Amino acid sequence: MRVGIDLGTTYSAVARYNAKTSRTDIIRNKYEKDLTPSVICFMDDGSVLIGDDAKDMQRGGGGCIASVFKVSMGTHAACAELNGRSYTAEELSRLMVRELIRQAEASAGEKIESAVITVPAYFDDLQRSSTRAAAESAGVTVTKIINEPTAAAIYYGYKHSEGKNILVYDLGGGTFDVTIVNVNNSTIDVIATCGNHNLGGKDWDETLLNTICDRFYDEFGEDPRTDIRKRYELLADCEDYKKSLVNYRKATAHVAFGDYVGRYELSVEDFESSTDFLIDAINDVLDEVFEASRMRPDQIDEVLLCGGSTRLPQVQRHLKKYGFKTIVTHRDTDLAVAKGAAIVASLYSNDDNRIRDLSISDVNAHSLGLLSIDPNTGKYRNEIMIPCNSKIPISVTKPFRLEEGNLTDQVEVYMLQGESPVPSDCTVIKHEVITGFINNGKGAVIDITYSYNEDGAVTVTAARNGEELPVIEEAIPEDSSWISADPSARCGNKRVSKSIAICVDLSRSMEKNLPEVKKAINDFVMSLSGEFTKFTLIGFGDKVKVLSELSTDEEDILGAVEAMKINKLGRGTDANPLEMVREKLASEKGAKMALILTDGIWGRRNEAVEDATACKQEMINIVAIGFGEADRSFLKQIATIEEGAMYTTLSNLGKTINTIATAIIDSPTGLVEHFR
Repeated sequence: MRVGIDLGTTYSAVARYNAKTSRTDIIRNKYEKDLTPSVICFMDDGSVLIGDDAKDMQRGGGGCIASVFKVSMGTHAACAELNGRSYTAEELSRLMVRELIRQAEASAGEKIESAVITVPAYFDDLQRSSTRAAAESAGVTVTKIINEPTAAAIYYGYKHSEGKNILVYDLGGGTFDVTIVNVNNSTIDVIATCGNHNLGGKDWDETLLNTICDRFYDEFGEDPRTDIRKRYELLADCEDYKKSLVNYRKATAHVAFGDYVGRYELSVEDFESSTDFLIDAINDVLDEVFEASRMRPDQIDEVLLCGGSTRLPQVQRHLKKYGFKTIVTHRDTDLAVAKGAAIVASLYSNDDNRIRDLSISDVNAHSLGLLSIDPNTGKYRNEIMIPCNSKIPISVTKPFRLEEGNLTDQVEVYMLQGESPVPSDCTVIKHEVITGFINNGKGAVIDITYSYNEDGAVTVTAARNGEELPVIEEAIPEDSSWISADPSARCGNKRVSKSIAICVDLSRSMEKNLPEVKKAINDFVMSLSGEFTKFTLIGFGDKVKVLSELSTDEEDILGAVEAMKINKLGRGTDANPLEMVREKLASEKGAKMALILTDGIWGRRNEAVEDATACKQEMINIVAIGFGEADRSFLKQIATIEEGAMYTTLSNLGKTINTIATAIIDSPTGLVEHFR
């Protein structure tokens, strides 16, 4: 069974497409309900309640309640704490998905093979990745991540509309998305999307809560909001009061806290007056989507309402006032997203009777940029790579030049989300490091590519002179205040630790060359030695031996170099030093590099290439220098960075090695790539 899951802020649902009936059905939970509350309750005895049971506990003020945690997806913020253990939104979502799957399988009597998960259109890459990770860690194979408004449009428009412009107005419990789509039978073409993932029905509940608690405080001098359990209990009550106000235009709130009991009459007029600021926030999003789409409200054929909060009369009146011609309400307002996801699940299945005639074209909700330096002002700026509302999938490549005089052999990419050219007005959502090249300080040009796939996930790739470069994802720094500062203040002349393995071919063919090799190594070590640089000396032939352990002791390494002798490790080169290099350097911090000096043809070259690949995975850069009978093509195979394979003559060996030292010595971020 393949399903669609609407993992909602306040309520969730699971649906499946029935090919025999051509219907999309909700799989009800254990209480025969279409919707399951997105609430988790941690009891004092260690048990965990999820869904309706947790909602009941919330109303009763029992246990430790976690709700509305979806708004914190993609962050490490603690959304619940119990017995010293904190839970992130991703961890809570994992528990939620696991329970949804368990109840759906029990209800349907079938095992769920895979699922399409919906997310707000305005979710960024971190939030989407976090949602996928939560579902997969719950044991679900995630076929696709799809935007909630797109899912709703699919359910509503699939085989039902011809050439209509539809505005999907998705006001859920915790997020708000507005998406304009063109629906033409089985073709769904998203034109533009905008949203506010901090706006939803919860905000109307919070406003009611504040109104009631303020009145209680005015009467008794006590604030129920100071008690976390009471607060959650009252929030659940406010959800019911809100429904009464919608259906009956009035409600009576009862608040018992401490030694006091308060009773307050609520009117729909006062409620709407106190929440007008939320309508203003909705208005802002509508204005944005029409600006992005270059359309007018009168060009919208129908407004499709999704999410339980669209039942608020206040919201529906606002839509008419905004100028829309037709507003579509239907009985599946709360279920359209899950049902649309189920249709997509069928589309991406391998079943013979799956849906085949559905085409979906979506857009990205946020502009994605790259932190760069403005050549005119010398200040940081947000260089937009993928503008918002671009058709996806999409890949955009732009060249970036390192400043002349900058000897950095790595490029830090900070991916920014936001429309402003000012980086501090945007959000850093990725931190990548491009490596694998030697920079001579003359302004190396790197081609950087952003690729945005259909799931809304973004990847960064890079190339120089057509050759792909390694890109490593790193943690986003907790403190990004430097983005507002002068770029030169961050670059500085920071010295970083370096670990260098010097590997010398000591086979018989090296005998006449050894004195010159020793001199070149001596000069190399002397130019780089200091408290920030460690060296290890490794000899190889038919065997491999560590001649000097990794150390900052200059005398130790130079003594080992002087003591090197030919034939001590065999006459040939059947052994390669790269496995030993990985063993010595893999766990080291900072920059890691292997410098290989050889004059002959190696045996077991395939093993050497495999070991070089393993070194690269450990962020160890390999520079291979050959002379004499060395195989130039083989040097390129084991070198792990661009221009890291060098062939020279014995008389020029010192000059060649000095070139490498020069690329290292004054680099503000350290040695060849990966070095900080």
